[in-house]
Amino acid sequence: MLLIKGLDVYYGKLHILKKVTLHLNTGEIVALLGANGAGKSTLLKALIGLVKNQSGEILYQDKPLHHLPPEKRVSLGLTLVPEGKGIFKPLTVEENLLLGSYSWYAFKKGKLLKESLDEIYTLFPMLKEKRKQLAGTLSGGQQQILAIARALMSKPTLLLLDEPSMGIAPNLVKEIFQHIKKLKEKLNLSILIVEQNAKSALSIADRAYIMETGKIIFEGEATSIAGHPEVQRAYLGRDIDTEVPL
Repeated sequence: MLLIKGLDVYYGKLHILKKVTLHLNTGEIVALLGANGAGKSTLLKALIGLVKNQSGEILYQDKPLHHLPPEKRVSLGLTLVPEGKGIFKPLTVEENLLLGSYSWYAFKKGKLLKESLDEIYTLFPMLKEKRKQLAGTLSGGQQQILAIARALMSKPTLLLLDEPSMGIAPNLVKEIFQHIKKLKEKLNLSILIVEQNAKSALSIADRAYIMETGKIIFEGEATSIAGHPEVQRAYLGRDIDTEVPL
């Protein structure tokens, strides 16, 4: 589904991503792990088209993406849930969800829009209960669920998640990752997740890549990475056994 080959990304003269190569198969959850500043978020921005200064190849369903603007990539099925959620706090929950449909909505598709909202409310009953509530009054965990649900309104086939546990109370992290796992099972979504909470990410992932200073330095099955002590110490920067498990 997704193939990245020899991707280089620069911020001015600063070389951020260095010959990054990875792939993601249909229906997989792949975790991208590493310390702060490793280049993980930059990779997601390059995939969605927010970073232009790059070389190498990005193929999505065998189609090259390098020439496409972000909105065209969304139309193809890629959607990013950015770090920090990016919801519109002065708008209601439902207004935020409606904004997620901008890539396909037209006035003639009112019935389809209602069906899409109903699907979201079935997946996340809490959002239905709070649909008229201002998004800024939700808890951090609820805002993250809203951000994910809004992304689903664009009808993606590949969901890009950037630090979904950031700013979430530890007791709610488990709930967020359970929701992410259910999306794969119920919608057959492919998911690329950037996350610092390595243990939670590896608990739901099929495979994982470790990034360090802009390079992929380790890859493998999530279960083998989770149990590899050298990877824990050298590449994740801490013992993942101390993190919030699922």
